Amino acid sequence: MHSSPYFELIVPIGFGLLGIVLLACWGVLRQQRFLPWMAAGYVLPALGLALQSAMSNAELARWSLFAGLLHMSGCWSLARGLTMRRGQGLRLWPGLLIGAATLLALFHYGWVDDRIGQRALWLSAGVAAMLMLPLGSVMRGGTGGDPLERLLRIFYVVLLAYSVLRVGLVAWVIPFEEIPRLTRSGYWQVLLAGTLVFGIGFMCILVACAVRDVIRVLRKERDHDSLTGLLNRRAFTEIASARLQDRRLAPWTLLACDLDHFKQVNDAWGHAAGDQVLQTVARVLLEQVREDDLVARFGGEEFILLLGRAGPEAAVEVARRIQAELARHHFDAISGGVTASMGLAPLASAAELQQALVEADGQLYEAKRAGRNCIRVLSPATASPAVEMHGA
Repeated sequence: MHSSPYFELIVPIGFGLLGIVLLACWGVLRQQRFLPWMAAGYVLPALGLALQSAMSNAELARWSLFAGLLHMSGCWSLARGLTMRRGQGLRLWPGLLIGAATLLALFHYGWVDDRIGQRALWLSAGVAAMLMLPLGSVMRGGTGGDPLERLLRIFYVVLLAYSVLRVGLVAWVIPFEEIPRLTRSGYWQVLLAGTLVFGIGFMCILVACAVRDVIRVLRKERDHDSLTGLLNRRAFTEIASARLQDRRLAPWTLLACDLDHFKQVNDAWGHAAGDQVLQTVARVLLEQVREDDLVARFGGEEFILLLGRAGPEAAVEVARRIQAELARHHFDAISGGVTASMGLAPLASAAELQQALVEADGQLYEAKRAGRNCIRVLSPATASPAVEMHGA
């Protein structure tokens, strides 16, 4: 069984082009810093395959060290990229150990004792061992129900199994000593075909994951306030409207919170200090609510909270906790502390959201007029102020 010389060249060229595609993706998706490593994981082995495909058995022996170095470097780059993608590092010494052992074996069976079967076995084993390095990183933790992450994990496991299977085929199936020119044999053709299939599939999944991650980052930047990390007005309105459809979270109360005399903070301590105060207040708000409550910054020093499973009485308790925490909190950026006025308005559905925002804002300014550091609540029955409290 003999392979086509065109196929022998097409596969390395195609593999190299896949690496160039990954590099081009990195040019656009600069936040995905693992992509250059993955690109090297394609380009370097492609050079090795191209070099080997053009050689006779005797030439393979003379160039075995250089070809092995390309393959080992490419596999290390691939492993490095996979761990970097998970936000982790990869120790260098295991890769150096595997690479050194493989290259020493290639030198011995290429220059001292010319045995093509042993070279193929050691190179296949080195590739499989190198690809095992990111196994813990790839498999650690859940996929969060993400189908792309599950697919990537499955494809990696299949790729690893294929690499190990190739070691067995090289060791016990392929009759190397009986093949006059390995790179013109059907065995080489099968090797190239398997490499190309796995390379294309793996790259497609990687690019899809990279694009998805960038979209997530862009969506987060679109939906969140850049200073505090809280939801912005647009995202709050959108998410709150969807949340209010879930009757299991009823009753709901909107809480409008505005820092008192915040302009004096900026005037006395500077806008940088004011920004630090806003960031601290945002953390306090998040700490005082439950995970399924919404917290947003509507602009300036005004914050809006949507409290689920909380009628007016429960919402007032949340407001009191926030005021108490602000009173206790030490702000590093300023001398003294800050207080907050709050207005609360109940609501029963998404259709009432905009009206409830207006009512909560009205109660907030009632609290301001009442002396600040107050809580005012709109009664759902009378649509009039029902509670007025001054903070400690």
